[in-house]
Amino acid sequence: MRPNLIISSLALAAAAGAASAQEACSTYEIQRGDSLRELTIEVYSTEDFRIIFDANRDVIGNNPNIIRVGDVLTLPCLEDIGRAPAEPQTEAEAMAAEMASELVKAAEDRAAKAIAEAKKASDDAVIAARAEAKKEIEAARSEAAALIRNADAAEQPEIRDRQLLLITGGNYAPFTDEALPHRGLYTNLVETAMLRAAPEQAYKIQFVNDWSSHLDLLMPTLAFDATFPWSRPVCEEPAALSEKDRNRCETYNFSNPFYEVVDTFFAREGSGYEQTLTYADFAGTTICRPEGWSLSHMDSVGLYEPAISLMRPVSPDDCFHALMDGTTDIVAIEAHLAVEAIGRLGYEHRIIENPNLAAIKSLNVMTHKDNPDGEAILETLNQGLAIMQQSGEWRDIVSTALRHQMENG
Repeated sequence: MRPNLIISSLALAAAAGAASAQEACSTYEIQRGDSLRELTIEVYSTEDFRIIFDANRDVIGNNPNIIRVGDVLTLPCLEDIGRAPAEPQTEAEAMAAEMASELVKAAEDRAAKAIAEAKKASDDAVIAARAEAKKEIEAARSEAAALIRNADAAEQPEIRDRQLLLITGGNYAPFTDEALPHRGLYTNLVETAMLRAAPEQAYKIQFVNDWSSHLDLLMPTLAFDATFPWSRPVCEEPAALSEKDRNRCETYNFSNPFYEVVDTFFAREGSGYEQTLTYADFAGTTICRPEGWSLSHMDSVGLYEPAISLMRPVSPDDCFHALMDGTTDIVAIEAHLAVEAIGRLGYEHRIIENPNLAAIKSLNVMTHKDNPDGEAILETLNQGLAIMQQSGEWRDIVSTALRHQMENG
């Protein structure tokens, strides 16, 4: 009989499971070393484990922190969770997308075969084969992007003939940091979008780690053309926004979302706040939200002073220390940052994520409304993003970066 082994679903997997072979619209039997977060990354290219958790509460129960080896989970179809890729608008675009997919797949198949043959020779041959494979696949992706781009009958955005200057900051793994591969997941997405939509456009991305200076000084003076990644408040509901978020909506234009993060709440195990089903249960608590993080999610559900007390330190680490020493009751923060910090600080199994009250927050590129090229820049990036999503390149970039983050912290 199979032992009824219980494993933590939100911890990093202890070993590589069989999840990598899984696809949406199927079922999956939990293996030793799996985690809900890892499985969600492999199947849906997101850390939002609630996609699988919500579809399998009858199997998992009410606690997503516990999954059992041998349980069989249903993996929802992309269409059922609103993640199906956009359909081509014309027959020409559909044909171009199909040809592009075949072009890239053929290059990947040739690369895999060449690497397999090289393994029969020597380690040096494998290194050379992988380098050549990388070049061939990139050439195929560029050609595929051109096919999709040229099939689009819409007028291409015009940017003045000059180098664009984009700004981002560090210490925001896995999205932006100069020490990360490709300088971060989000940086890689932005650069690839620009390459696919406007390969001749000159641009430069500069890192300024004082994030507040982006919006307080550098963007308003038009020293830079765009900044990323920033969350987009619900600009359609200005009355529910804080003054800072209203100002962001009034001052900036936003790209389509390049990525989405889970904004959620963490509490000490046994406090009750890690399991509550309603925001009303947070009334009278002290909630820690690091300085600089938008309050729009909390404002929209009534979590503002005086209903709650707000603590705003500079560092997310300070929030988790405050939670453990009892000076705050709840930490409101992005899930991927929390998982990394909790593990690094040694608070695993003592600080628990509430799976019931999370919200999805988009990460966007922003341009200042006074920038005459701003809308054209965003339109170009949106076109590049669409090409990447159609070709599957977006998924490849995201999955690779998230896997690196899980394996390396």
